[in-house]
Amino acid sequence: MEGMKKLAAFYFSGTGNTRFVTEYLLGRLKEAYSCTLFDITKKAEFGRIIEEADILLFAFPIYGSAPPIPMRTFVHGYGKFLRGKEIILVETQYFFSGDGAASLGRTIKKYGGKIVAAEMFDMPNNLADVKIFPIKNGKEIAQKLARARSRADKFARRILQGRARLRGFSALSHGIGYFSQRKFWWKGEAEKRTKLKIDHAACVGCGLCAKNCPVQNLRLEGRKAAQSGKCVLCYRCVNLCPKKAITLFGKSPPETQYKGPMSEG
Repeated sequence: MEGMKKLAAFYFSGTGNTRFVTEYLLGRLKEAYSCTLFDITKKAEFGRIIEEADILLFAFPIYGSAPPIPMRTFVHGYGKFLRGKEIILVETQYFFSGDGAASLGRTIKKYGGKIVAAEMFDMPNNLADVKIFPIKNGKEIAQKLARARSRADKFARRILQGRARLRGFSALSHGIGYFSQRKFWWKGEAEKRTKLKIDHAACVGCGLCAKNCPVQNLRLEGRKAAQSGKCVLCYRCVNLCPKKAITLFGKSPPETQYKGPMSEG
């Protein structure tokens, strides 16, 4: 590891898709970089870590063609450390995002960061309570994960060869992402944060949702789960609740919960 460039990877992952892609990609980059992975929802000396790194990687899912609130907050909070830094962007999506990676890249550029590579990865759906999008687990997602690994292999090779692409940065992608999704998503994002619903008749007060919420939006109150109106829409609790007592965008409890990419095997 001595003498190798330091790569610090910062990620936000609701139900495991983004972490899966990021860990796999770092495994392909370790021949050239000393890689360290950080969950941005955990406490760390992020300013110092960014300063000491030679290259940064930001990995995040996309909601309505927009980066999730925790990643946006992180970039704004540590923006002063990004000037002059080379940055790789990794974005995960379900089928489509337009300019998902570039939507965060434009913010990073305002702080003086230099985007040197960007890629977008199609991953399994985790919107368990939205019945029009099927939830799949285990062998059903094996093919999609294989395609994600293949794309990560190609992306890593391009990075190592110094010819990586900036996926999603074209004017066409920008227009599609903004006018088809992001314009409408941002308009109602604040309201969506308060829409998490908990069926108190089904809730048994196990505390699993509160323990795993990345932003402490959930808590136990009178032996029942309660929310504080600051949901970041990651769908972690909806998929974790053993009684399927939590819903967000859907009107009824999920029939099948997403178990994450580790369920492939």
